[in-house]
Amino acid sequence: MTHTPAIGIVARIAGMLLLVGPGCAAAGSISTAGQAPHERCGYCHELDGNSRMEGFPRLAGQTFDYLVKQLHDFRARRRTGTMQATAELLSDADIDTVARYFNAQSVRVSGPASLAEQDRRTAERLHRYGDHARGIPACGSCHGMKGEGRGRNPRLAGQHAGYLESQLHSFKQGQRANDMNGVMRSVVSAATAREIHLLARYFAGLGSP
Repeated sequence: MTHTPAIGIVARIAGMLLLVGPGCAAAGSISTAGQAPHERCGYCHELDGNSRMEGFPRLAGQTFDYLVKQLHDFRARRRTGTMQATAELLSDADIDTVARYFNAQSVRVSGPASLAEQDRRTAERLHRYGDHARGIPACGSCHGMKGEGRGRNPRLAGQHAGYLESQLHSFKQGQRANDMNGVMRSVVSAATAREIHLLARYFAGLGSP
């Protein structure tokens, strides 16, 4: 289905209203009565999980275990952000339903990132081999050599570059701390801002036709 920019703006506004809480619906601004859990997510992430706005991650094809963990973490406030308000409304069964739904959706990658060859090689080297001298393991060792994700380690291929970059900086600055055993915080602490930027753009285009 083709969406116009105006529809995208309306969807975003509706999503923001939804995040305010149940009071919105009571006031008649928006009602989620009768909606399946994944339909509520569609206001920001699109119904097929292929969000067009970089502030909202693409959920399509994301690993089931990762989605479950993040929703539980938001609900328990182990991870902070606007998603907390929505996650607090989800039961365990809802979380399972949402995770299974988006895990089953097909990823739409917009296209390969426009990286200079040297920059692409830098990102690919970190993805495939890491940098042992600085204690940076290969990204692919946890996230898969195609960036497809493994279990609680998220899919990176096809994700918005801006979202990936912001999350990596959040880990580096300690603003996000729900990574298992502090692994991501340790990994990105040794990475430079430029490397983070290049990796984000590299993974965003990974898996494109």
